[in-house]
Amino acid sequence: MIDQQTCIGCHACTVACKTEHQVPLGVDRTWVKYIEKGKWPDTRRFFSVMRCNHCTDAPCVEICPTSALFTRHDGIVDFDTDRCIGCKSCMQACPYDALYIDPGDHTAQKCNYCVHRVEVGLEPACVVVCPEQAIIAGDIDDPTSRIATMVATERLTQRAVEQGTNPNLWYRGADEASLDPLAAVDRGDGGIWSDPAGSWLAIDLTPPEVDPLHPVPQAPEPAVEYDGDAPRVVYNTSHPMPWGWRVSSYFLTKGISAGISLALLMFIIDTPDVSSAWVRWGAPLVAGVFLALTGLLLVVDLKRPDRFLYLLTKGNPRSWLVRGAWILSAYALVLAIWFFLGVAGSESGVEAMIWLAAIVAIGVAGYTAFLFGQAEARDLWQAPTLFFHMLAGAAAVGAGAGLVASLGFETTDRMQNSFAMTLVVAVVVLGAIAVVDLFSRHPTRNIAAAMHHMTRGAYATEWWAGGIVLGVLGPLVLGGLALSSDGSSWAGAMAGVFAMAGLWFSDDAFVRAGQSVPLS
Repeated sequence: MIDQQTCIGCHACTVACKTEHQVPLGVDRTWVKYIEKGKWPDTRRFFSVMRCNHCTDAPCVEICPTSALFTRHDGIVDFDTDRCIGCKSCMQACPYDALYIDPGDHTAQKCNYCVHRVEVGLEPACVVVCPEQAIIAGDIDDPTSRIATMVATERLTQRAVEQGTNPNLWYRGADEASLDPLAAVDRGDGGIWSDPAGSWLAIDLTPPEVDPLHPVPQAPEPAVEYDGDAPRVVYNTSHPMPWGWRVSSYFLTKGISAGISLALLMFIIDTPDVSSAWVRWGAPLVAGVFLALTGLLLVVDLKRPDRFLYLLTKGNPRSWLVRGAWILSAYALVLAIWFFLGVAGSESGVEAMIWLAAIVAIGVAGYTAFLFGQAEARDLWQAPTLFFHMLAGAAAVGAGAGLVASLGFETTDRMQNSFAMTLVVAVVVLGAIAVVDLFSRHPTRNIAAAMHHMTRGAYATEWWAGGIVLGVLGPLVLGGLALSSDGSSWAGAMAGVFAMAGLWFSDDAFVRAGQSVPLS
């Protein structure tokens, strides 16, 4: 329990934690946030200590693909850096910004309640060092403990209880704007004791690396306008954006790979003709290449790519990262069998494998919706339409890939028309989903703020010009030309290219906007 009525904002807890655990500069396991209210000279500053909440239902534990995060028998949420692969999914799942990537060993770390001290009967370092005794720690299940008595008898508050994590951190006397990350405006000027920078939204978490494709962006404009009197953040710890362009690109590559099978299934349902080279061996080959690119992007995005195989050898079956790895592996096997049967000339075998590949492809295209569903901290990613968006997107870019391939592979007019029709229907569905997401009621302020960033703020150009104009309207017009009697294969191929580019832009805006809402 943090007593904010007695906390003086001295940062002793932060310094003690850094000393006890050798926490590097630039990251913190516990830190003090400052907000200010009022206009000079009638102003007031409030402190709040931020840290891991050691949740009873910790979403970081469930999403962790290698069980590097786990709940001990005493309720402490601990971590094993020897198992961590640096996927950063735990950072997306934690509603409290409690996790960070250690710039030294490139693994996720956080407050572990000083278990090495607790196990020998000592209190955590932050508790011992606090000059005002504002940090109270103990066993909540022991009714005689001070903390159990305070929780039972005093009026305390908690952070983000609506996330269903059952946090085990309480605050006494904390100002609401201190605990609610959307109640105070971050003006993006770095605050006190800091150079003006938007580095909390940096893509790469281990300076001095710089992403040449996406340099460090400035923090998005707040969803609420700063009027000078509103509560404002004047000091906080930096929290970089964990996932960037690699995740957006992985969406596209796995969508193309899965969509090729889905588009071919639509064709053979209408015309059971598997005699062309594209159907027999071209499609599984290209789909396999994009599947390999998907795996490469996943590995490259890890902070510990040398531990990638831990997903299979030490996998947590509750994590959709692990389930996704199983699905991708199964799809790779199906594509390989399809390719070899096609080279061998087995038309019946090819047709059977197209059906099987399309079924597995639904999982390939859609499993990320469930992975994002485990990212409890990002409310925008909990959208019920996300699964259908991913299926429609895969069908669009898969059919588009078939239309592009028709420039090099000999394909029939009927096949090209089938691909063009699949593409047109898919982009119409994508447009309809975008309209639903745009005009539906946003159940949380987190979603409303993220939608603001995506459609009217920092990523509006990417979403509207890239996702809607380039990704929906462009393929719709060009696909219609390809379907017309005077249409050409070039119109279809351009429709496919537009669909691929548009899907990347819309998904990139979606991924970034979801991470643009502050959590602490």
